[in-house]
Amino acid sequence: MTFSKTNFRKPLLILPILLAIGFMFATPMIMDAAAAKGGNGNGNGNGNGNDGTAVPADALLPDVTPGVPKHLAIHNQQQNEYLRFTNVWANLGPGTLEFQPLFPDPDADEGTTQDSFQNLYDDEGNFGLPEHNVWSDTVSQFIFHETHNHWHIDNVGEFAIRAYDPTNPNVPGDIVDESTSIKVGFCITNVFKYDGSNSPTSQRIYWDCEVGLQGIQPGWVDQYHQSVEGNEIDISNIPNDRYFLTHTWNPANAFVDADSSNDVAWMKFDLVDDGNGNRKIIELEGFAPECQADGSTPGICGDINKNS
Repeated sequence: MTFSKTNFRKPLLILPILLAIGFMFATPMIMDAAAAKGGNGNGNGNGNGNDGTAVPADALLPDVTPGVPKHLAIHNQQQNEYLRFTNVWANLGPGTLEFQPLFPDPDADEGTTQDSFQNLYDDEGNFGLPEHNVWSDTVSQFIFHETHNHWHIDNVGEFAIRAYDPTNPNVPGDIVDESTSIKVGFCITNVFKYDGSNSPTSQRIYWDCEVGLQGIQPGWVDQYHQSVEGNEIDISNIPNDRYFLTHTWNPANAFVDADSSNDVAWMKFDLVDDGNGNRKIIELEGFAPECQADGSTPGICGDINKNS
């Protein structure tokens, strides 16, 4: 955003009067702006800021959870091997997940950052109308991603390759290697409803990542397809074996979220030779805390695939 400054010359006699009037009007606006946008609050995942920015009791909270990672495949590039995959984030809560940039800028440069505020609303709804929020605080950063040509929210998720222990076969172990764990930012939008029902564009609030608000409405998911650049982990230096690919939502515990017990999903897989001098992935078993066996949550179970 470009700012311009204009200099006005006034007689010295009236300058003190103008300054007094300006201070009288400016002070309340400055105080209101600071209160409206976070002040010194930390938005620490539970919404308990340290300066009176605690989440009010009537605020509707989002409950975001990862879906089963699917479509694991190896991408070979410049003698390195990258594990690619499709992931989703679903909002099960009654409240919307909403992020608001401080200064929307459609012409940003790579790596440009700005504050990201999370907004909460009460049961009147009004999702997507920040002037009606009941709580707002700084929780992260918007970072401009030149390759994708849009803004990402920092530290939305963590992807990691974790060890497999046959004595505890359904619990991911430690991260295999530092290079096999990445914290990632995302453009957060509505893609489809996790229950598999129709997802018309007309019902979406968050559908654009160039400027303005990002988020996930209740009942919707955001999806990043395995073909999207950046949805990958370098596995060049790990040997053939059995592993877990884990998806963790909100790894920095920065966002207000109703439930932190459903923040990790995984896919168990074998890394093996394909018989032609390359390696391949064999998916074995997936898990997501909110994937229901009755078929009511196909979007969370990884059964819906849209290239977004």
